[in-house]
Amino acid sequence: MTQDTNIRQFPGAEIPEQTLSVEKKHLGFCQHEKITLDSHNRTVRCVACDQVFDPFNFLLNEVARLQDAWERNKMVRQDLNDLNDRVDALKKEEARLKGRIKTAKAKVEPAFSVRSREL
Repeated sequence: MTQDTNIRQFPGAEIPEQTLSVEKKHLGFCQHEKITLDSHNRTVRCVACDQVFDPFNFLLNEVARLQDAWERNKMVRQDLNDLNDRVDALKKEEARLKGRIKTAKAKVEPAFSVRSREL
């Protein structure tokens, strides 16, 4: 008995046609700047990268992003107000010092001129 008699061809040994494919994702990071809302399927989809989001999670992330933006805006406005107050205080101090210099110059005796012999 030989080894070849023990080997049988598997029925349907032909290779089936390739029907599977993997969708390639964009390289890099998508900002999801433009989205579409599908009211029929109740989905949120990015137009650029075609990613589908869970509507609640998308809304939650957008609300958190907007809250963060408002907080940063509030902080920047507060910093701006503080800086404006400091500038106003410095302008007042400058005006006060200019006034003191003017008063001090007026109090100083006039300088005498050797040529005109004023004493």
